[in-house]
Amino acid sequence: MKSLLQPLPNPVKLLRSPLSRRILLGMFVSLVAIEGILLVPSVQRRHHELLEQIEEVSTGKVRWIVTTYPAAAGKELLQHLQQLQADPMLQGVLGGIVYDASGNVVGSFGELPELGLEEAVHHRRQLFVNEAGRRYDIAWTTTGIGEGMLPDLSENHWLVLRHNADPTRQALMRYILRIAGLVVLIAAFITLVMLMLLNRLLIHPILALRRDLSLAGEAVSCDEPAPQFASLRYQRQDELGEVIVTFNEMYKQIWRAMGDRKQAEATLRQHNQSMQEYIEQVDQVTAAATALEEGRFYVESLDEVAERDDELGRLARMFQLMAASVERRESQLKQQLRELSIEIDQAKRQQQVAQITQSDYFQEIQADLKDFCHDEFWQA
Repeated sequence: MKSLLQPLPNPVKLLRSPLSRRILLGMFVSLVAIEGILLVPSVQRRHHELLEQIEEVSTGKVRWIVTTYPAAAGKELLQHLQQLQADPMLQGVLGGIVYDASGNVVGSFGELPELGLEEAVHHRRQLFVNEAGRRYDIAWTTTGIGEGMLPDLSENHWLVLRHNADPTRQALMRYILRIAGLVVLIAAFITLVMLMLLNRLLIHPILALRRDLSLAGEAVSCDEPAPQFASLRYQRQDELGEVIVTFNEMYKQIWRAMGDRKQAEATLRQHNQSMQEYIEQVDQVTAAATALEEGRFYVESLDEVAERDDELGRLARMFQLMAASVERRESQLKQQLRELSIEIDQAKRQQQVAQITQSDYFQEIQADLKDFCHDEFWQA
Protein backbone atom coordinates (compact mmCIF):
# COMPACT_ATOMS: atom_id res chain seq x y z
CA MET A 1 0.00 0.00 0.00
CA LYS A 2 2.91 2.35 0.70
CA SER A 3 4.23 1.80 -2.80
CA LEU A 4 0.94 3.08 -4.25
CA LEU A 5 1.29 6.35 -2.32
CA GLN A 6 4.70 7.17 -3.78
CA PRO A 7 5.00 9.91 -6.47
CA LEU A 8 4.00 8.85 -9.95
CA PRO A 9 6.94 7.99 -12.22
CA ASN A 10 7.80 9.79 -15.42
CA PRO A 11 5.87 8.18 -18.34
CA VAL A 12 8.88 8.70 -20.62
CA LYS A 13 11.03 6.60 -18.29
CA LEU A 14 8.34 3.95 -18.18
CA LEU A 15 8.33 3.68 -21.96
CA ARG A 16 12.06 2.93 -21.91
CA SER A 17 11.31 -0.36 -20.25
CA PRO A 18 10.62 -3.16 -22.78
CA LEU A 19 8.12 -4.76 -20.41
CA SER A 20 6.29 -1.45 -19.97
CA ARG A 21 6.11 -0.97 -23.72
CA ARG A 22 4.73 -4.47 -24.21
CA ILE A 23 2.12 -4.01 -21.51
CA LEU A 24 1.20 -0.60 -22.91
CA LEU A 25 0.90 -1.87 -26.47
CA GLY A 26 -1.03 -5.00 -25.50
CA MET A 27 -3.48 -3.14 -23.29
CA PHE A 28 -3.96 -0.31 -25.78
CA VAL A 29 -4.54 -2.68 -28.70
CA SER A 30 -6.92 -4.80 -26.61
CA LEU A 31 -8.98 -1.79 -25.59
CA VAL A 32 -9.09 -0.44 -29.12
CA ALA A 33 -10.05 -3.89 -30.45
CA ILE A 34 -12.86 -4.23 -27.91
CA GLU A 35 -14.12 -0.72 -28.62
CA GLY A 36 -13.84 -1.42 -32.34
CA ILE A 37 -15.98 -4.53 -31.98
CA LEU A 38 -18.54 -2.50 -30.06
CA LEU A 39 -18.31 0.27 -32.67
CA VAL A 40 -19.50 -1.94 -35.53
CA PRO A 41 -23.13 -2.28 -34.34
CA SER A 42 -23.07 1.38 -33.30
CA VAL A 43 -22.06 2.42 -36.82
CA GLN A 44 -24.73 0.19 -38.32
CA ARG A 45 -27.32 1.67 -36.01
CA ARG A 46 -26.19 5.19 -36.89
CA HIS A 47 -26.37 4.36 -40.59
CA HIS A 48 -29.91 3.08 -40.15
CA GLU A 49 -30.83 6.25 -38.25
CA LEU A 50 -29.52 8.48 -41.05
CA LEU A 51 -31.56 6.59 -43.63
CA GLU A 52 -34.60 6.77 -41.38
CA GLN A 53 -34.20 10.55 -41.20
CA ILE A 54 -34.35 10.73 -45.01
CA GLU A 55 -37.38 8.48 -45.01
CA GLU A 56 -39.17 10.47 -42.28
CA VAL A 57 -38.78 13.78 -44.14
CA SER A 58 -39.89 12.30 -47.48
CA THR A 59 -42.76 10.41 -45.89
CA GLY A 60 -44.04 13.62 -44.30
CA LYS A 61 -43.99 15.46 -47.61
CA VAL A 62 -45.64 12.62 -49.53
CA ARG A 63 -48.30 12.27 -46.84
CA TRP A 64 -48.96 16.01 -47.09
CA ILE A 65 -49.43 15.76 -50.87
CA VAL A 66 -51.80 12.78 -50.62
CA THR A 67 -53.77 14.43 -47.80
CA THR A 68 -53.92 17.84 -49.46
CA TYR A 69 -54.83 16.50 -52.89
CA PRO A 70 -56.91 13.39 -52.18
CA ALA A 71 -58.38 13.36 -55.70
CA ALA A 72 -55.00 13.68 -57.39
CA ALA A 73 -54.05 10.72 -59.51
CA GLY A 74 -51.86 9.91 -62.44
CA LYS A 75 -50.12 12.86 -64.03
CA GLU A 76 -51.33 15.32 -61.39
CA LEU A 77 -49.82 13.24 -58.63
CA LEU A 78 -46.58 13.04 -60.60
CA GLN A 79 -46.48 16.85 -60.92
CA HIS A 80 -46.89 17.33 -57.18
CA LEU A 81 -44.09 14.82 -56.53
CA GLN A 82 -41.85 16.55 -59.04
CA GLN A 83 -42.23 19.80 -57.12
CA LEU A 84 -40.52 18.12 -54.16
CA GLN A 85 -37.18 18.55 -55.93
CA ALA A 86 -37.46 22.28 -55.35
CA ASP A 87 -38.23 21.89 -51.65
CA PRO A 88 -35.16 23.06 -49.61
CA MET A 89 -35.88 20.34 -47.04
CA LEU A 90 -35.80 17.68 -49.76
CA GLN A 91 -32.66 18.57 -51.64
CA GLY A 92 -31.78 14.90 -51.66
CA VAL A 93 -34.69 13.89 -53.97
CA LEU A 94 -33.14 13.02 -57.34
CA GLY A 95 -36.15 11.56 -59.16
CA GLY A 96 -39.22 9.41 -58.93
CA ILE A 97 -41.75 7.25 -60.70
CA VAL A 98 -45.53 6.71 -60.31
CA TYR A 99 -47.36 3.41 -60.94
CA ASP A 100 -51.13 3.08 -61.28
CA ALA A 101 -53.22 0.40 -59.60
CA SER A 102 -52.49 -2.01 -62.47
CA GLY A 103 -48.76 -1.59 -62.09
CA ASN A 104 -48.29 0.48 -65.23
CA VAL A 105 -45.93 3.42 -65.25
CA VAL A 106 -47.85 6.69 -65.17
CA GLY A 107 -44.76 8.87 -65.47
CA SER A 108 -41.34 9.62 -64.06
CA PHE A 109 -38.97 12.50 -63.49
CA GLY A 110 -35.29 13.01 -62.74
CA GLU A 111 -33.04 10.01 -62.03
CA LEU A 112 -35.15 6.86 -62.27
CA PRO A 113 -35.25 4.64 -59.15
CA GLU A 114 -33.88 1.10 -59.41
CA LEU A 115 -36.48 -0.22 -56.99
CA GLY A 116 -39.11 -1.98 -59.13
CA LEU A 117 -42.75 -2.47 -58.29
CA GLU A 118 -42.39 -6.19 -57.62
CA GLU A 119 -39.48 -5.55 -55.26
CA ALA A 120 -41.33 -2.69 -53.59
CA VAL A 121 -44.15 -5.05 -52.59
CA HIS A 122 -41.70 -7.02 -50.42
CA HIS A 123 -39.10 -4.34 -49.58
CA ARG A 124 -40.48 -0.80 -49.38
CA ARG A 125 -37.04 0.76 -49.04
CA GLN A 126 -33.67 -0.25 -50.50
CA LEU A 127 -30.15 1.21 -50.69
CA PHE A 128 -28.25 1.04 -53.97
CA VAL A 129 -24.57 1.77 -54.61
CA ASN A 130 -23.52 2.46 -58.18
CA GLU A 131 -21.03 4.57 -60.10
CA ALA A 132 -23.05 7.72 -59.50
CA GLY A 133 -22.92 7.17 -55.74
CA ARG A 134 -25.20 5.92 -53.00
CA ARG A 135 -28.93 6.00 -53.79
CA TYR A 136 -31.80 5.30 -51.44
CA ASP A 137 -35.14 4.33 -53.04
CA ILE A 138 -38.37 4.45 -51.00
CA ALA A 139 -41.84 3.31 -52.10
CA TRP A 140 -45.32 4.26 -50.74
CA THR A 141 -48.94 3.58 -51.61
CA THR A 142 -51.43 6.42 -51.66
CA THR A 143 -53.85 4.45 -49.49
CA GLY A 144 -51.34 3.25 -46.92
CA ILE A 145 -48.63 5.85 -46.83
CA GLY A 146 -46.70 5.68 -43.63
CA GLU A 147 -48.64 2.62 -42.45
CA GLY A 148 -46.92 -0.13 -44.38
CA MET A 149 -48.13 -2.02 -47.40
CA LEU A 150 -51.91 -2.36 -47.84
CA PRO A 151 -53.83 -4.66 -50.22
CA ASP A 152 -53.81 -3.57 -53.83
CA LEU A 153 -56.92 -1.30 -54.38
CA SER A 154 -58.31 0.16 -57.60
CA GLU A 155 -57.55 3.75 -56.47
CA ASN A 156 -54.18 2.81 -55.08
CA HIS A 157 -51.05 4.30 -56.68
CA TRP A 158 -47.40 3.40 -56.03
CA LEU A 159 -44.98 6.24 -55.50
CA VAL A 160 -41.25 5.58 -55.65
CA LEU A 161 -38.72 8.35 -54.94
CA ARG A 162 -34.94 8.20 -55.36
CA HIS A 163 -32.81 10.01 -52.77
CA ASN A 164 -29.14 10.98 -52.73
CA ALA A 165 -27.59 9.01 -49.85
CA ASP A 166 -24.03 10.31 -50.29
CA PRO A 167 -24.41 12.79 -47.41
CA THR A 168 -25.21 9.87 -45.13
CA ARG A 169 -21.81 8.37 -45.91
CA GLN A 170 -20.07 11.63 -45.06
CA ALA A 171 -22.10 11.95 -41.87
CA LEU A 172 -21.31 8.33 -41.07
CA MET A 173 -17.57 8.90 -41.60
CA ARG A 174 -17.67 11.92 -39.30
CA TYR A 175 -19.49 9.81 -36.74
CA ILE A 176 -16.90 7.03 -37.06
CA LEU A 177 -14.00 9.48 -36.72
CA ARG A 178 -15.62 11.12 -33.72
CA ILE A 179 -16.28 7.80 -32.01
CA ALA A 180 -12.83 6.44 -32.99
CA GLY A 181 -11.13 9.50 -31.54
CA LEU A 182 -13.10 9.12 -28.36
CA VAL A 183 -12.19 5.42 -28.25
CA VAL A 184 -8.49 6.21 -28.71
CA LEU A 185 -8.58 8.83 -25.96
CA ILE A 186 -10.37 6.50 -23.56
CA ALA A 187 -8.02 3.64 -24.40
CA ALA A 188 -4.96 5.89 -23.97
CA PHE A 189 -6.20 7.20 -20.63
CA ILE A 190 -7.05 3.75 -19.27
CA THR A 191 -3.73 2.39 -20.56
CA LEU A 192 -1.74 5.18 -18.92
CA VAL A 193 -3.55 4.76 -15.61
CA MET A 194 -3.06 1.01 -15.66
CA LEU A 195 0.57 1.50 -16.61
CA MET A 196 1.12 3.72 -13.58
CA LEU A 197 -0.43 1.08 -11.34
CA LEU A 198 1.46 -1.77 -12.97
CA ASN A 199 4.68 0.19 -12.64
CA ARG A 200 4.21 0.33 -8.87
CA LEU A 201 2.91 -3.20 -8.58
CA LEU A 202 5.08 -4.95 -11.16
CA ILE A 203 7.78 -2.94 -12.95
CA HIS A 204 9.56 -1.51 -9.89
CA PRO A 205 9.70 -4.86 -8.03
CA ILE A 206 10.96 -6.61 -11.15
CA LEU A 207 13.68 -3.99 -11.68
CA ALA A 208 14.68 -4.29 -8.02
CA LEU A 209 14.79 -8.06 -8.34
CA ARG A 210 16.93 -7.72 -11.48
CA ARG A 211 19.41 -5.51 -9.61
CA ASP A 212 19.46 -8.02 -6.75
CA LEU A 213 20.19 -10.83 -9.19
CA SER A 214 23.13 -8.82 -10.55
CA LEU A 215 24.41 -8.15 -7.02
CA ALA A 216 24.01 -11.82 -6.13
CA GLY A 217 25.97 -12.83 -9.23
CA GLU A 218 28.79 -10.42 -8.38
CA ALA A 219 28.86 -11.62 -4.77
CA VAL A 220 29.04 -15.25 -5.85
CA SER A 221 31.73 -14.60 -8.47
CA CYS A 222 33.84 -12.51 -6.06
CA ASP A 223 33.19 -14.84 -3.11
CA GLU A 224 31.89 -11.96 -0.99
CA PRO A 225 29.24 -11.91 1.78
CA ALA A 226 25.58 -11.56 0.89
CA PRO A 227 24.60 -7.95 -0.02
CA GLN A 228 21.48 -6.13 1.18
CA PHE A 229 18.79 -6.96 -1.35
CA ALA A 230 16.41 -4.10 -2.24
CA SER A 231 13.61 -6.44 -3.37
CA LEU A 232 13.10 -7.68 0.21
CA ARG A 233 11.30 -4.45 1.10
CA TYR A 234 8.38 -5.54 -1.11
CA GLN A 235 6.22 -7.58 1.26
CA ARG A 236 3.69 -9.01 -1.17
CA GLN A 237 1.18 -11.82 -0.95
CA ASP A 238 1.17 -12.71 -4.65
CA GLU A 239 3.23 -14.57 -7.24
CA LEU A 240 5.89 -11.86 -7.47
CA GLY A 241 6.25 -11.82 -3.69
CA GLU A 242 6.71 -15.60 -3.80
CA VAL A 243 9.40 -15.16 -6.47
CA ILE A 244 11.25 -12.62 -4.27
CA VAL A 245 11.06 -14.90 -1.22
CA THR A 246 12.16 -17.88 -3.31
CA PHE A 247 15.10 -15.88 -4.67
CA ASN A 248 16.21 -14.94 -1.14
CA GLU A 249 15.96 -18.54 0.03
CA MET A 250 17.79 -19.72 -3.07
CA TYR A 251 20.64 -17.30 -2.43
CA LYS A 252 20.88 -18.49 1.18
CA GLN A 253 21.10 -22.07 -0.04
CA ILE A 254 23.76 -21.06 -2.57
CA TRP A 255 25.72 -19.26 0.15
CA ARG A 256 25.56 -22.33 2.43
CA ALA A 257 26.57 -24.52 -0.49
CA MET A 258 29.48 -22.18 -1.18
CA GLY A 259 30.61 -22.51 2.46
CA ASP A 260 30.36 -26.29 2.25
CA ARG A 261 32.25 -26.18 -1.03
CA LYS A 262 35.02 -24.08 0.48
CA GLN A 263 35.37 -26.48 3.37
CA ALA A 264 35.37 -29.43 1.00
CA GLU A 265 37.98 -27.72 -1.18
CA ALA A 266 40.21 -27.09 1.85
CA THR A 267 39.88 -30.71 2.91
CA LEU A 268 40.55 -31.83 -0.64
CA ARG A 269 43.62 -29.61 -0.91
CA GLN A 270 44.95 -31.01 2.35
CA HIS A 271 44.22 -34.53 1.18
CA ASN A 272 45.88 -33.83 -2.16
CA GLN A 273 48.91 -32.42 -0.42
CA SER A 274 49.17 -35.50 1.78
CA MET A 275 48.67 -37.70 -1.24
CA GLN A 276 51.32 -35.78 -3.14
CA GLU A 277 53.79 -36.24 -0.30
CA TYR A 278 52.85 -39.92 -0.09
CA ILE A 279 53.42 -40.36 -3.84
CA GLU A 280 56.75 -38.54 -3.63
CA GLN A 281 57.89 -40.85 -0.83
CA VAL A 282 56.66 -43.88 -2.79
CA ASP A 283 58.81 -42.60 -5.65
CA GLN A 284 61.73 -42.40 -3.22
CA VAL A 285 61.24 -46.07 -2.33
CA THR A 286 61.01 -46.95 -6.02
CA ALA A 287 64.13 -44.94 -6.78
CA ALA A 288 65.89 -46.68 -3.87
CA ALA A 289 65.03 -50.06 -5.39
CA THR A 290 66.51 -48.92 -8.71
CA ALA A 291 69.59 -47.56 -6.98
CA LEU A 292 69.97 -50.81 -5.06
CA GLU A 293 69.89 -52.73 -8.30
CA GLU A 294 72.54 -50.44 -9.81
CA GLY A 295 74.66 -50.46 -6.65
CA ARG A 296 74.13 -46.78 -5.86
CA PHE A 297 71.84 -47.16 -2.85
CA TYR A 298 72.46 -45.39 0.44
CA VAL A 299 70.52 -46.44 3.48
CA GLU A 300 70.27 -42.83 4.68
CA SER A 301 68.19 -41.87 1.62
CA LEU A 302 65.10 -43.55 3.14
CA ASP A 303 65.43 -42.17 6.66
CA GLU A 304 62.62 -39.59 6.12
CA VAL A 305 60.24 -42.22 4.74
CA ALA A 306 61.17 -44.66 7.48
CA GLU A 307 59.96 -42.16 10.10
CA ARG A 308 56.31 -42.62 8.93
CA ASP A 309 53.98 -44.67 11.15
CA ASP A 310 52.02 -46.23 8.30
CA GLU A 311 52.61 -49.10 5.88
CA LEU A 312 54.93 -47.03 3.72
CA GLY A 313 57.17 -46.29 6.74
CA ARG A 314 57.31 -49.98 7.65
CA LEU A 315 58.10 -50.79 4.03
CA ALA A 316 60.96 -48.27 4.02
CA ARG A 317 62.40 -49.67 7.25
CA MET A 318 62.15 -53.22 5.93
CA PHE A 319 63.75 -52.06 2.68
CA GLN A 320 66.65 -50.51 4.64
CA LEU A 321 67.15 -53.75 6.59
CA MET A 322 66.92 -55.79 3.42
CA ALA A 323 69.35 -53.47 1.62
CA ALA A 324 71.83 -53.71 4.51
CA SER A 325 71.50 -57.48 4.51
CA VAL A 326 71.94 -57.63 0.76
CA GLU A 327 74.98 -55.38 1.01
CA ARG A 328 76.55 -57.60 3.65
CA ARG A 329 75.81 -60.75 1.65
CA GLU A 330 77.15 -59.08 -1.47
CA SER A 331 80.38 -58.17 0.34
CA GLN A 332 80.71 -61.74 1.59
CA LEU A 333 80.05 -63.09 -1.89
CA LYS A 334 82.63 -60.75 -3.36
CA GLN A 335 85.20 -61.91 -0.78
CA GLN A 336 84.40 -65.54 -1.45
CA LEU A 337 84.55 -64.85 -5.15
CA ARG A 338 88.01 -63.31 -4.83
CA GLU A 339 89.25 -66.26 -2.77
CA LEU A 340 87.70 -68.70 -5.19
CA SER A 341 89.27 -66.85 -8.12
CA ILE A 342 92.74 -67.19 -6.52
CA GLU A 343 92.29 -70.91 -5.97
CA ILE A 344 91.03 -71.36 -9.48
CA ASP A 345 94.02 -69.46 -10.88
CA GLN A 346 96.51 -71.63 -8.94
CA ALA A 347 94.83 -74.84 -9.99
CA LYS A 348 94.70 -73.65 -13.54
CA ARG A 349 98.42 -72.83 -13.57
CA GLN A 350 99.30 -76.22 -12.07
CA GLN A 351 97.17 -77.90 -14.68
CA GLN A 352 98.84 -75.92 -17.44
CA VAL A 353 102.32 -76.77 -16.12
CA ALA A 354 101.35 -80.41 -15.87
CA GLN A 355 100.09 -80.39 -19.42
CA ILE A 356 103.39 -78.86 -20.63
CA THR A 357 105.70 -81.15 -18.70
CA GLN A 358 103.77 -84.20 -19.68
CA SER A 359 103.78 -83.46 -23.39
CA ASP A 360 106.01 -85.44 -25.79
CA TYR A 361 107.70 -82.37 -27.02
CA PHE A 362 108.75 -81.39 -23.49
CA GLN A 363 110.03 -84.92 -22.88
CA GLU A 364 112.14 -84.79 -26.03
CA ILE A 365 113.59 -81.43 -25.05
CA GLN A 366 114.34 -82.75 -21.59
CA ALA A 367 116.08 -85.79 -23.06
CA ASP A 368 118.12 -83.62 -25.38
CA LEU A 369 119.18 -81.48 -22.48
CA LYS A 370 120.45 -84.49 -20.64
CA ASP A 371 122.65 -85.46 -23.59
CA PHE A 372 123.85 -81.94 -24.22
CA CYS A 373 127.46 -81.14 -23.16
CA HIS A 374 127.90 -77.67 -21.84
CA ASP A 375 131.70 -77.60 -21.99
CA GLU A 376 131.78 -78.50 -25.62
CA PHE A 377 129.24 -75.73 -26.34
CA TRP A 378 131.23 -73.03 -24.70
CA GLN A 379 134.62 -74.28 -26.09
CA ALA A 380 133.33 -74.31 -29.47
